[in-house]
Amino acid sequence: MSDLTFSSARTAIDVAEAAEIARLARTGDPNVLSTDAMQQLLGNSALVLDGLRRRPRYFDGKFLTGADLTRDQDYIRQRQADLARATGTGVIDGLEVSISGSAGGEQVSIRPGHGVTPAGDLVMITTRRQVPLLDLPTSERLDSTLGLRAIPRTPLGRRTGLFLLALRPVEFSANPIAAYPTTISGPRQVEDSEVIEATAITLIPWPDTGGAATLAEARRQVARKIFLGEAVGLPQDALPLAMLAMERGSVRWVDAPLVRRETGADTPLAVSIGARPRPLAEAHVLQYRTQLNDVLAERARTGLPAAFAAAQYFAALPSAGPMPAAAILPDALGFRQLWFPPAVDVTISFVPADELPVIVEESLAMPPIDFAGDAAELDATGVVVLAPVSRQRLQKFLAALARPTIAARPDPSQGLRQAPLAMLQALALRRARVSETLLRDAAAAAQAAAADAAIKAWQAAWGEAVAAIQPTGGLAPLVWYVRRRAVPSEAKVTGIAVPIGSDDVGLKRAVDARLGELGLAARVTALNTQATPFAAARITAFLGAPRISASDVLMTSAVHDLEAVLPAPPPAPAPAPGSTPGTTPAPTPGPRRDPPIGLGPVPGRPGVSPLGAERLAPRIGLERLAEARNRTSIAVRDTRTSASETPLLSEADVVDVASDYGGPATGDGLARLATAMANAPLARDGLIWLGDSGQALALDRAGRDLSDAALPGFVGKLRTIVADRKADALAELLAPAS
Repeated sequence: MSDLTFSSARTAIDVAEAAEIARLARTGDPNVLSTDAMQQLLGNSALVLDGLRRRPRYFDGKFLTGADLTRDQDYIRQRQADLARATGTGVIDGLEVSISGSAGGEQVSIRPGHGVTPAGDLVMITTRRQVPLLDLPTSERLDSTLGLRAIPRTPLGRRTGLFLLALRPVEFSANPIAAYPTTISGPRQVEDSEVIEATAITLIPWPDTGGAATLAEARRQVARKIFLGEAVGLPQDALPLAMLAMERGSVRWVDAPLVRRETGADTPLAVSIGARPRPLAEAHVLQYRTQLNDVLAERARTGLPAAFAAAQYFAALPSAGPMPAAAILPDALGFRQLWFPPAVDVTISFVPADELPVIVEESLAMPPIDFAGDAAELDATGVVVLAPVSRQRLQKFLAALARPTIAARPDPSQGLRQAPLAMLQALALRRARVSETLLRDAAAAAQAAAADAAIKAWQAAWGEAVAAIQPTGGLAPLVWYVRRRAVPSEAKVTGIAVPIGSDDVGLKRAVDARLGELGLAARVTALNTQATPFAAARITAFLGAPRISASDVLMTSAVHDLEAVLPAPPPAPAPAPGSTPGTTPAPTPGPRRDPPIGLGPVPGRPGVSPLGAERLAPRIGLERLAEARNRTSIAVRDTRTSASETPLLSEADVVDVASDYGGPATGDGLARLATAMANAPLARDGLIWLGDSGQALALDRAGRDLSDAALPGFVGKLRTIVADRKADALAELLAPAS
């Protein structure tokens, strides 16, 4: 028993014989226990020892040995390891791995950095290390070198399988000095005076590959076991940096995110409700992206298409990640998808590119998609496939499409989601009902035509979004999928939605004043009389855009294009044979087949060229408008109350025209040409003629694309053409640029 006090947060318990406690009159002290009471507490597990946490107790007069000081160091190291594990284990900084070839064979390159092993030991590399792969010992050979194991192993150059590239903390003694004898007659000795800590780069064989026949199949099986919580083989005394697949000593692939984990502790709330560890979820997404790029590159080398099923190469997918855009295929019924199994409910939509990281961040806490899991669980899984687009393009899509999402059916090659007989019966019943409806009710034909037009509009929007995606590394364009939450909710909103605008009165005044300056007020008034109220409001917003209203050419061109897309009036019905002139012929049973609605010349100005098909290639909005009209003309005309009813310009028509002027660089080319003509600028009537030529956007593109050397010659030709008002010469000048 001792009266020493301890500067520690732990409660100090004094242990002594019962007679000693009675002699000191401390029987009422709760921190004083007899030896017998202490033994009973230890035996009944009421007092649990902390394992390696045992340190020497120093006091005056104690004989101090080297073992005492070593035990003191071990205690400090154990406490530090416990603290390191509490803050999270894994890579703290750096330690990226790459494999490069050289004359002496493949080399492993590791960048400087440091991390914490699962056991709490610190490992680090202070400089960039490049080590030949054949010089790296396996874990068993390193153990044998250090005297821990004496079993010989196969040389690394002939090994095949999966290996963990890991950093292992090691230590050795060095710097010998003379040691004094511990007895009077003892001899003097030489002992190492220091223990040096180091980090060893090792390869650890992966013990279980799931019985895979190939290295690619082994990667598929191991990824599922690691990310779905069934991993066996990850070492506790080493920090994994990457997994290598070797075949007869040659590296076939390197997958760092498969085993590499970043440090970071999860919140207690997330852990208590069973959420996935954050480092594991992030590593799953990174590993999936790495393997997907490897798969796409291999398929491209072998000439295989980028459209394939994910289950061919993956046993489980993270809750969010990229996928080939080619796996979403358009067809007559809309879209079908190859990527997910038939049981997964898949829809497609669009997302602003700058919001995609936020969506992926929110989905990391959701469980992964396990292809080998319960079939009922997979059947209740929903996924949204998102094409990242600019905000401007997203607004255009939302204005042109009836719905923000559309379903993607499973491809027949993926198998059937229902029983074959039930599916065939449902298909036959559906076709029979459609046939009966078409024969019985002409309105159904109009609805079918409208639905087909909506599908075509969706396919055109999806194709435009995919075409704008910049592929990386020469691979196929990638879109993103996100697992949908299955949380039931009920809307509590009542009333109607009212859009809140800006100063529309001031905008209308500014647009009217600008139209009066250019002499376009009468033409826009005529446009508004042939447009719906929503289309008229959209025309004002379109013409009031800063880039449009600031340019005489673009302002006139916008009015010209709106006039060019005015719907043509219905043709007068031809008199039936034998009928008396001036009488109304009897109606013909069945729906009328009017000619397709196209984009013709501007009414009342025969000198202005039309917007023909040869100019629709760079005009996505006009191309979509023409296609929609050609497909919906029958349905629209069949729903008119009379054959003489004149169609009106719709809001969607104005949006399609405005989308061609919505590029971020629109107007820059015209501004560049104006700067080149600053010494003798074109008169306003010449600028208005350019806008009415239908070639304003082509001229704008030419102004942006011209080199500085070709600009003076182009400007000189343009002056002559505008002075002579030669529309054909202008089209010929812009032909190479367009």
